[in-house]
Amino acid sequence: MIKKLLLTLFASTILISCVNERDLSKNTVIAHITIQPDGLHPFNDNSTIRSYIFNYTQKTLIKLDIESLEYIPSLVKDMPTASADNLSFEYEIKEGVLWDDGTELNAEDVAFSVKLMLCPLTNNAQIRSNYTTVIKSIELDPSNPMKFTMHAQNVHWDNKFIFSELYMVQKNLWDPNGVLNNVTFAELLSENFKETTVLSDFFNNYNDADNSYKPHKLLGLGAYQVTEWEASQYITIEKKKDWWGAKDSSVYNKAYPDKIIFKIITEDASSYLALKNQEIDVTTRIGTVKLMKLQEREYFNNNYDSDFLDQYSFSYMGLNMKPDGIKQKPFFVDQKVRRAMAYLIPVDEIIEVMMHGQGSRQASLISPLKSTYNDTLKLIPLDIEKAKELLTQAGWVDTDEDNIRDKMINGVKTPFSFKLSYMSSPSSTEIVLMIKESLYKAGVVAEPTPMDFTLFYKNAMDHNFDGMMGGWGGSASYSNPMQLWHTSSWVTKGSNFCGFGDAESDALIEEANLTLDKEKHNNALLKLQAKVYEDQPYVFLYATKRKFAIHKRFKNRGMYNERPGVMLQNLDLKPEFSSKNLAPTNGQ
Repeated sequence: MIKKLLLTLFASTILISCVNERDLSKNTVIAHITIQPDGLHPFNDNSTIRSYIFNYTQKTLIKLDIESLEYIPSLVKDMPTASADNLSFEYEIKEGVLWDDGTELNAEDVAFSVKLMLCPLTNNAQIRSNYTTVIKSIELDPSNPMKFTMHAQNVHWDNKFIFSELYMVQKNLWDPNGVLNNVTFAELLSENFKETTVLSDFFNNYNDADNSYKPHKLLGLGAYQVTEWEASQYITIEKKKDWWGAKDSSVYNKAYPDKIIFKIITEDASSYLALKNQEIDVTTRIGTVKLMKLQEREYFNNNYDSDFLDQYSFSYMGLNMKPDGIKQKPFFVDQKVRRAMAYLIPVDEIIEVMMHGQGSRQASLISPLKSTYNDTLKLIPLDIEKAKELLTQAGWVDTDEDNIRDKMINGVKTPFSFKLSYMSSPSSTEIVLMIKESLYKAGVVAEPTPMDFTLFYKNAMDHNFDGMMGGWGGSASYSNPMQLWHTSSWVTKGSNFCGFGDAESDALIEEANLTLDKEKHNNALLKLQAKVYEDQPYVFLYATKRKFAIHKRFKNRGMYNERPGVMLQNLDLKPEFSSKNLAPTNGQ
């Protein structure tokens, strides 16, 4: 015991010593993140944290403005001009947008980037369908290397905004030999796409893990370049010298900090101490209770602005509707069972206990913040007796009086005991244990199965789970339901993890996408939400409020509902801090 106490005191001494050595006059922003991204490949990786970092290292042709919530040009002169039939969209790239080697972004880079996104050999099945259903081809203007036309597959809701999340990749850097020059868009989109040895070698290189993790490989058009990546500790990005965007007046091309360090702190207690001791400048990831506790302290309020704001993200419990019957037993193939799960989750209690009330329930795949939210769908209450009734109707009964329901499956008595996988963290564990306790009241056993992000995400894509606790980042922009809810995204191991969907739901998704009529678009989304609500592949849980804390030594401390919530590149060190070395005031 004495040895443990001495070790604790020693660790605390080191922490305080490090804090006291921090120079707050340095023009460096330390931003808190809770997990490291799955990678920083422009196409292959797909996580919210990755997108957060890409705000500073990568660029898209257009973007959603965080303040107005309107799409604005980013790398192009204006929003695209549409043809009369809304099937062709003309763009012109800004002059002076430079890659790191000094060459200029041009239309060939755009065509190359699109080919990478569309090609079946790119390791991006989780997002590819968002583009293959929209983009037919890119036509270059022979008289102007900065102009191109995007030809669309169909009239599609996303046609005009398709380039808002597609990051540009430099053709001459990644394909100096022109391997993709002679590969047509028609070939890439063909069901009979032919993989040659040359293409296979090219994409093996492009999909290599080094292009996700090695700093010198993580290139982009943004103001910042990844310079360090210490696994599970931090990712450092530094402002480029002579960056092309410095001459641009756009707020998104401001780059005040010399360096941004994304510090990975997984434990909520540790993030609390980091804020208390001014070890981090920005967080949107600290636990609710911890932030509320800090807000009660004068020294914290003297040093930080903080707030809680609604956001578009949501959490859910996913249920495997199409188990293989070997690794995963058919616990959730019956809609009655999935509905029973919804009646068994103590969502209101989770919000009150785990979020101190700083969260809101939702019943749908679309955020209540959006006008397309189906507010006729009623929140499903906690109702143990109703859940028992549904489970009994589905054939799950306690035949041996051991308080666990069971059922004969393929001639074998199978207890209702399933694995509930989740990304490991103390708060997630507490939530899962609350769910486990509630399920057991109805004779259902949930086995908590914590995992790191990489394994969790792989199992989700492989449909290798019984139940899973997940979440999706959201945005004010249109979220194409194709990725999460179309049956094609299950077959291709996209993001339809649970196996939801049929001809009816696919038709609704396609109707929402393949129209420019706002009323038809909205009606299709309303019906789709009702269909998902009825089938219950997800138990929709809650949307947490985004928690903000931003150090007051910076100007431009904006906080926004729209992700990423804070524009780190816009944080401008106040002159009174840059002129002297200020040691932080440790919290007492």
